[in-house]
Amino acid sequence: MDAQPIEDFLIAWTSLHLNKGLPVDPASTLSTYGIDSIRAILLAEDTQNLFGFEWPPSLFFDDLTIAQLAAEGRRLVEEK
Repeated sequence: MDAQPIEDFLIAWTSLHLNKGLPVDPASTLSTYGIDSIRAILLAEDTQNLFGFEWPPSLFFDDLTIAQLAAEGRRLVEEK
């Protein structure tokens, strides 16, 4: 699996839940868009439901860009 489906999901999710439906830059972090702990848990649950892997919600507060998170998600999928 390549990271693109996960990146597309992260961009859409971030736009909807954190950026009032406005465009999102995959070179930005989720912190840039103001993610909080409740939304981090929601994102982790949504990702698990769609892609079948568990992301620790604390990962969303690291300085990883959305594109880097997608690559990490791909790695987690491949580990399964």
